[in-house]
Amino acid sequence: MASSSVNPMSFNEYTGTRNPSPTESIAPPSPPYPQAFDQYNRGQMGMASSRSAVGYGGSSIPAPFPADVSMPLDAGAHDHEVRQLRRKVRELQMELHRSRTALETLRNNVPNSSALPTPPHSSSFQAGWKARTEARKKLFCSLNRAGNALCAWHDSRRERRAYPPRNAPPGYLNCGCTYEEALFEESLSRHGVGSYHPGETVRMDPALRNPLLKLLEKRYGYKDGEFEHDPITEEWAEGESPSVWEQKAHSGQIVRRRPDPNANNHDRA
Repeated sequence: MASSSVNPMSFNEYTGTRNPSPTESIAPPSPPYPQAFDQYNRGQMGMASSRSAVGYGGSSIPAPFPADVSMPLDAGAHDHEVRQLRRKVRELQMELHRSRTALETLRNNVPNSSALPTPPHSSSFQAGWKARTEARKKLFCSLNRAGNALCAWHDSRRERRAYPPRNAPPGYLNCGCTYEEALFEESLSRHGVGSYHPGETVRMDPALRNPLLKLLEKRYGYKDGEFEHDPITEEWAEGESPSVWEQKAHSGQIVRRRPDPNANNHDRA
């Protein structure tokens, strides 16, 4: 077996050939570990963002919590708030409609825009009120034996009649006053309004009575019986109910307006 030729080199020749620097002979240079570590981290982060989180054996492991996962929750809360606001708007619109309807109803129920609003009466009370007024007309607006129907003021005076006996137009007395004016005067007399002299039967001059009645009718919608009942409770004052007046009219009871010392001269043409 032939031995290969080896060029032997002595230790001194090796060391002379290398001739290392003093610093190199002390310690070898350190590898760039920080740069390598940074490159490794960047690679790992790129791989984590581009692949699904799958553990060993195919089992899922929790992935890093993304920064924008809270956005769907904020969107749901926003939708809920929008629905609440829309529902509130609908409720306010319905309330506005009800308020306008009630206001329009009040305006239609007031007979005159300048009149004060009064509580509406029930149908049964209105029917009784009308019957009461008709009964009072029979008592105070009927013809006397001379064929005349007179108000309290003209019944106490010898004045020329506006209409001949039994020829007054419907709704009018022979003295020229209306049924409403005669009933108004009678109602005032029972409240002590219209007397001029102490002890005199209460009456009111038509020059004052009639304009006052027109003013009350225009301003307050006055009707006979307004002073004798409570508009809130619909209760009549004692002795003023429809049944009382109907009973008087049915029995033919005569309500004397004034003392009459001379019964023979009471009925005048």
